[in-house]
Amino acid sequence: MSNIRTAVVGLNMGLDHAHAYKMAERSELAWVVDLDESKAARVAEQLGCRYATDWTAILDDVDAVSLCTPHHLHAPQALTAIAAGKHVLLEKPLANSERDCLDVIEAAERNGVTLMLAFVVRYLPAIRKLKEAIDSGRYGVPISAQGWVEAFLEPMPGTWFASKEKLGGGVLFSHGCHYIDILLYLLGEPARVSHFGTRVGTDWMEGEGTSHGIIEFKSGALAHLISSWGLKYKKTPARYQIHLTEGMLQLNNDMWTVEAVTKDGTETLYQRPPEYPARPGQNVLFEIEHFLDCIATGNRPETDGREILKSHRTIWAMYGSPGVPVRL
Repeated sequence: MSNIRTAVVGLNMGLDHAHAYKMAERSELAWVVDLDESKAARVAEQLGCRYATDWTAILDDVDAVSLCTPHHLHAPQALTAIAAGKHVLLEKPLANSERDCLDVIEAAERNGVTLMLAFVVRYLPAIRKLKEAIDSGRYGVPISAQGWVEAFLEPMPGTWFASKEKLGGGVLFSHGCHYIDILLYLLGEPARVSHFGTRVGTDWMEGEGTSHGIIEFKSGALAHLISSWGLKYKKTPARYQIHLTEGMLQLNNDMWTVEAVTKDGTETLYQRPPEYPARPGQNVLFEIEHFLDCIATGNRPETDGREILKSHRTIWAMYGSPGVPVRL
């Protein structure tokens, strides 16, 4: 088939999408869209495409669209694009409620278009290597997993980030959804969950700015995820440790290095290769290429709506869990 004409709506996180579409072989980046016209014009000039401020005005000129907009807009915008027959790559989360998620999923299925969630971490080569190592059985079976997502956001009172309704919750839902998805991807189905959150250090937010979540998996393995937007002194972007019966696997903070620790010492299983240089759009390129391949072949995206709804439901269960603390 001919190249897929693509557009990116929202040029904050969407800027990486635009660079990735420009690099992807199957894509012809046709449009970038942002409410800030000067930003849209600047990016369009840099990447050699057209720009607009009204994303609905360019739908007839594209085959697929990345929606990289505030969370509360995801469902209505996705439904509009799907109704126009466009393939949709939707930034996380799918939507802020289960009903809205299902409406988007069912609309895509009815209209026969590709709906994929932009869960960028799932497609990183180091995450693939981490799963391969766990599934190989070489290191035994998982016992315990720990994840750390440490960040600091400058206070943004009055913005959609500060609104629990518009964000969909707090840091666990907005940013932690990537890492809950990875825990499910690596360790399987959850059985029980618990959660504590606090606004200490992030009182400009209505939802929690720091989150501690625990998952007990059906396998018996346990996982603990710490995610925060309130840590001024931190190691970014994220890291994991997976303890197994015959070793420990570690994803380092650069998100490109996987190490195994066993009785024989430490072995590096994966490092960033030269063909994946640090450049705008590189990390997003893996998911963009998968999205375009699914459009071309008709295959189901790995992170389609029903797959990603699993992580959303896990987080909603965490938010609803009583925690059952014992007061001392």
